[in-house]
Parts: sequence; structure tokens; C-alpha cells
Amino acid sequence: LLSLLLLLPCFSFSIETDTIKPNNPLRDGDVLVSGRQTFSLGFFSPKNSIRRYLGIWYHNVSEQTVIWVANRDAPLNDTSGLLSLDSRDNFGIYAANGTSLVWSAKLPAGNFAARLLNSGNWEMSILDTCKKLNP
Repeated sequence: LLSLLLLLPCFSFSIETDTIKPNNPLRDGDVLVSGRQTFSLGFFSPKNSIRRYLGIWYHNVSEQTVIWVANRDAPLNDTSGLLSLDSRDNFGIYAANGTSLVWSAKLPAGNFAARLLNSGNWEMSILDTCKKLNP
């Protein structure tokens, strides 16, 4: 029983809607929402444009107000984009369903997750602690 209680913090009993983890990319059409539902992150097209961008905007406002754009200089031409933490330690935007890297930020080696905070910022955290407890 004590062993089970020690492992409980490694399990999540709720669905996280503010986090991207390895092997679970954010696809165009999906949206992350910060814990207090202040900000959203996802792919969008500005008015009168077919180009797609990854951005952060205020959640639940009548007119989408984008506050940050990742791929401003490299917009996507269609809805095949995804945001992923990949096996090469890249946090990146991919086009063509994951075959073409468009924008990336290199991470140190490790098993990371990216979380959208209530401030509108990103938080990167290492996921390895539970992995070591569960070989």
C-alpha cells in the first residue's frame, strides 16, 4: 500500500488541456487553453488570409485578439500544421502533417512538456521523474 501511495503523484487523473507532451502534438484545429481560461494557443488565419500561423490569443473574447505569433515569417499554406515536441529535442511547428520543420526552438536533452500558463507564457518542464519510478 505504501508503494502505491508513493507512485500516485506520477499519475494524472484529469485531462490536461493546457499541455503538449512528446508523442501528443497539437494539430491544426486543436486549441490549448490556459488553466483559468485566460489564453488560447493554436493555429489561426488572420482576416482576409488563407495563411496559417501558430499564436496565442485571449480566450473567450468576441473578436480574436492575437498577442503572440511563432511563425510570423514562415506561415503555413494549409491546415496540415502541427506543434510538436520531437525526439530530436526540437519544440517545433511542422507543415505537411509533420514532414517539414517550419519553426523550432532547440531544447536540452530530456523528456519535456510545454504548458500554456495563465500569464500567456510557456513553461517547459521535465517529465523524467515519474519515468524513473516506473521502469
